[in-house]
Amino acid sequence: MYLTGTLVVVVAVTAAAASPGIGAVDDGTHATDRAVQTAQQSQHAQTQTCPLPANTSSESFDVSNLSAPSTVQPGDEVMVSADVTNPNDAPLIQCVEFRFEGDVVERRGWALNPNETETITFTVSADGLDEGTYIHGIEARDTGEVTTLTVSETPPPTASVVFDNQTTDGASVTVANATLSDGGFVAIHNESGAIVGASAYLAPGTHTNVSVVLDTPVVENTTLTAMPHLDTNANETFDFVQTNGSEDGPYTDDGTPVTDEGLVTVVSEPTTPNETTTTPNETATTPNETTTVQSVLVV
Repeated sequence: MYLTGTLVVVVAVTAAAASPGIGAVDDGTHATDRAVQTAQQSQHAQTQTCPLPANTSSESFDVSNLSAPSTVQPGDEVMVSADVTNPNDAPLIQCVEFRFEGDVVERRGWALNPNETETITFTVSADGLDEGTYIHGIEARDTGEVTTLTVSETPPPTASVVFDNQTTDGASVTVANATLSDGGFVAIHNESGAIVGASAYLAPGTHTNVSVVLDTPVVENTTLTAMPHLDTNANETFDFVQTNGSEDGPYTDDGTPVTDEGLVTVVSEPTTPNETTTTPNETATTPNETTTVQSVLVV
């Protein structure tokens, strides 16, 4: 059955299949091997055919951390991965499937030791798919995760941002560089994730030294995050907060918002020292003049 899950980026990719077209049910002719590292460093062969019957006496493998691109163009290669865990106390082989719009595209027998987790990756092609949004995912016997894939001829919007460490008075910050393919804004988030300021509208292209006034000035050193946002309603006004995120969402890269963070050091405005002009007391002293009379003649 399908279980809805959140999209989580999986970094470690431990296996890759051949590339059947999406929608073409696997005929068992593809095969792949991967090393299963155990305490004994043993190796199990993983095959894409899975003739094993469903064994209800053991718990189903768990599927978690599904990772897949959110948007592709027709003909693109699509890599979909997830973590698969054996929750049983015995080594088992169970079937793991990649499904697209409910159909099994590929099925593999996957061997795991007790309580072992590994990442399984399916690589397929979007060749021949019409533009639109499709549901796909990875499933074990009783568990699974799904997400959506949008196929579009139009390349998805892209952005990059550079937010350097900086010193500020706390009232504003400067984004060193922001490139937005479709224009938009750069929002500043605090360490709690709340938006504390946003730039004016930026036209498509690259912008340098973008000043962002903070709604509430920061008063102590902190780490802030710069995040480019789209102008989805084309009104050149940042409406993400007011619409609870329904408008002007962030630019993403494979479903993950594009961000850069920097340490903001807060300093006070320089203080002008008080200038005191002291006029020295001027005392004019007239020296005493003494006239000495040598002699007086009295007649």
